[in-house]
Amino acid sequence: MKKINPKEGAMTGKKTGIIVLAVFLAAVFLAAGCTSKKHLATIEEQKAQLAQANNRIESLEAAKAELEKKLGDTQAALEAAKGESGRLKEAADSLKAQIASLEKEKTDLAAAVAAGKESEAAAAKKMRNLNAVIGNLRKEMSEKEAQLEAKNAEIAALQSSEAALKKSEEDNKAKIASLNSDMAALAAKMDKTVASKNTTILILAVLLAVAVIAAVIGFARKKRGSEV
Repeated sequence: MKKINPKEGAMTGKKTGIIVLAVFLAAVFLAAGCTSKKHLATIEEQKAQLAQANNRIESLEAAKAELEKKLGDTQAALEAAKGESGRLKEAADSLKAQIASLEKEKTDLAAAVAAGKESEAAAAKKMRNLNAVIGNLRKEMSEKEAQLEAKNAEIAALQSSEAALKKSEEDNKAKIASLNSDMAALAAKMDKTVASKNTTILILAVLLAVAVIAAVIGFARKKRGSEV
């Protein structure tokens, strides 16, 4: 039976240890690379999602500013239309009061003729004048009432636009709030992914250090054993 030279055995053990260490280190580096690549892909995907959400928020913020301007313009136009409507109503009411006063004059004039206090000829002339004035006032009142009706229709349309703009503004705010919530969740998820990546790399680094230390200790022991 062939005797094994102790030095040759030590050399064989060293070679075996080196091979085992090399395989282990290769496995650690491969695992680290795969893990890092996976985490980087996840982080890049999350960054893309964040960028997309941020772009959407910027678009919604621009739409919000436009909606606020339109709403402000509509409300200003509505207030102006209400003011004009009030003035038209006052004018129409004033004309109605004037017409009522003149109609009373006609009634009083007729009573004066009946009572013999006014001649028919003089009363007829006054009556013609009163009728002419009343006719002009009625025409003017009709115009004011038509203007008032149109203005009130304009007010109704502006109120409808105001309500629609307010609803759009509320919907826009809700979308922005939802996207902000999604972005916060994505940011937290990305932080967690980064932390997980760092933890994995740390664990692999510790394993690598332990393997190197173990290999050094093993080689030192084998060296001392071969010297003996």
